[in-house]
Amino acid sequence: MKKKINLLHISPDFNYTCGVSKYIVIVLSELQSYSDFNLFFLTNKGDSLTRLENIKVNVSLMNFEKGFKNIFFIKENLKQLKEFCIKNSIDIIHTHHRYPELLSNLIKNQIGVKTITTVHSLVKGFKLLSFRSDKIIAVSKAVADNIIHNYKVDSYRIIQIYNPVKISPDDNKNFDRCSFGISKYDKVFLFVGRWNKVKGVDIMIKVFKKLFSEYNFIKLILITDISDAERERISKFSKNFIFIKPLEEISCFYRISDYVILPSKLESFPFVMLESGIYNTLFIGSNVGGISEFIDDGSNGLLFNYGEKNLNEVIKKVLSLDEKTEKLISKNLSDKVANLMSPELYTKNLIEIYKSLL
Repeated sequence: MKKKINLLHISPDFNYTCGVSKYIVIVLSELQSYSDFNLFFLTNKGDSLTRLENIKVNVSLMNFEKGFKNIFFIKENLKQLKEFCIKNSIDIIHTHHRYPELLSNLIKNQIGVKTITTVHSLVKGFKLLSFRSDKIIAVSKAVADNIIHNYKVDSYRIIQIYNPVKISPDDNKNFDRCSFGISKYDKVFLFVGRWNKVKGVDIMIKVFKKLFSEYNFIKLILITDISDAERERISKFSKNFIFIKPLEEISCFYRISDYVILPSKLESFPFVMLESGIYNTLFIGSNVGGISEFIDDGSNGLLFNYGEKNLNEVIKKVLSLDEKTEKLISKNLSDKVANLMSPELYTKNLIEIYKSLL
């Protein structure tokens, strides 16, 4: 009888606003249909662990963080991970962050596991400790170039594959603009992402505060992990800021919005951009990393150089577009996203990578 492959995925902060978490859900959902795998998942915490309840995967928690605090956990984490892998006869560890990748590569020779990591971000620092896995998946050309040039990783260990994207069933078909006090004449912008300066939320709020005083017909929906105090502070300025707590099903928000906006300082290859394509919503993004790699300005989206002034200008530009141009730009992105690998094909490719390691 053929032995099953025991596959462990590890990723921190399994949250709704995290694109890495979305990626893991897509991949594990597909992998569960293959009988030659036993699936395991390790994380530290997260608000969206319920997403894994309907997937045939063994989920466990381990105490670690994303930042420098891990210096206090590393000894215990190495012991825990080693014991976990021995107990469950793990064959391959697939990591999605540099700290679990470091742990995996420190123990791999001791227990005979193979390691693979998916690099989801444009990172810097820790050059001696990073990217020691047997295989490395880069989510964009920008990420691959960063690893090769700044970390001196041999290109033969790197496989560049764009993330798959999946259309979610719309469980909220009766959810419409009226539910949020939005009229059919309003122009609605949608932001989905973490509440931090890397995502450009600071400049976005400043710009929209000014725009609301000029254009009373625009709204900004923000699906983000903002604190209650910060949300209340910003909401006092204008009711045109509509804050939504992170949740699993957000397809209805793409459908009721006219534009998706991502004003990031840094981006590797955002799911928000891809979802903008599959839901046929015009995308506006900063001219960085994987966004500028995938978006042709004026053709399948609008780009701007990061900064308040440029963001203000691109929003005014998009508001001046006629309906025909908007639909053409949206369709071009939709067509490009449709040509990416499906989750099924992506997973088949991933399985071939796993098997090549063994």
